[in-house]
Amino acid sequence: MDNKRKPPTIADVAALAGVSAQTVSNFLTGRFKPRGQNLQRLQAAISELGYRPSAAARALRLKQTGIIAMLLEDDADPPEERIRHGWEPLHGMFLYGATQKARELGFYVTPVLTRQGGAEAEAVRLIGEGRADALICSTELMPEEQLERLQKIAGTERVPIAMLQESRKRDFICAVAAADEDGGEQAARHLAALGHRHVALMTVKPSWPGPVRRRAGFEAAARELGLAVEVWEADTYTVEAIRRLAVPGLARPDRPTAVFAVNDVIAVALMQQAIELRLTIPGDLSILGFNDLDVANYVRPALTTLRTPAAAMGARAVEVLVDAISGKPLVSTALLPIDFVARDSTGPVPGAPSGQGISA
Repeated sequence: MDNKRKPPTIADVAALAGVSAQTVSNFLTGRFKPRGQNLQRLQAAISELGYRPSAAARALRLKQTGIIAMLLEDDADPPEERIRHGWEPLHGMFLYGATQKARELGFYVTPVLTRQGGAEAEAVRLIGEGRADALICSTELMPEEQLERLQKIAGTERVPIAMLQESRKRDFICAVAAADEDGGEQAARHLAALGHRHVALMTVKPSWPGPVRRRAGFEAAARELGLAVEVWEADTYTVEAIRRLAVPGLARPDRPTAVFAVNDVIAVALMQQAIELRLTIPGDLSILGFNDLDVANYVRPALTTLRTPAAAMGARAVEVLVDAISGKPLVSTALLPIDFVARDSTGPVPGAPSGQGISA
């Protein structure tokens, strides 16, 4: 004899509360909320029976999976080689913000790792197989033709997509980004205010959308401020490549007095190399990062940087997608602000009298 208790049904809740099954269903789906004693009895019955709606039944009824797939480009194999092959250090914070917000809204986020350049094909597969109600993509700067194909299938299948760090507008795609151009401008103005006139900008290929815009914002502001800018661009996303590229520039007598790195990982690698060359930071060289990863506060000197609201970006992506799933128009762009975080790795230009600088 099977004594296992069967899970309660909508009919059980209705019978205990003294209302119709349709009333229970309408309440659970949010179509309307009973008032007065009906609401109290309904809530008490659900609590007493321990009723939980069936996610599978809901999916069949609404033709929805309740899942938002999050595509993260990562060419790392094995995992410890992530940075060597272009791992985006913000992925974890994007995912955290997205999963927390999705849980609040009754959805789940499923991370899907793809090789670099493979996000479009993976997105087409997921949409075609009906495996998700919406997609979030965190990828390298996607070529126009791939973005157009992604837009086409999103429109055909009516599956909304949010692109993190992206700024290009497309129908059926929401671009969720931080104000990276503004962050790059803040970086240039900060260094100029400290008196630096000869600076370097350190970036890496392959390019991610955020760093591309940070560079653009920094260079535009530097031109306005009259700064001389050297661009140091590594071919691969590795600490070794960054340090190797930085050696000739840092070892020169006429080296730049400050370096703006488009992310904190690059900045920390530069700090390591500068210290090996017996340069003091910020006495001989100021270094400014971007993102405000945890490591920025742990290195010594603590890294001056700009904070990317990565968790908030993941959460915002989920919000706009859930709205679209429910029938509201998809927001075309969502731009979140960047915050400057002053720490100890930047200081006045070497040899400058106290208080010297230029207006920023």
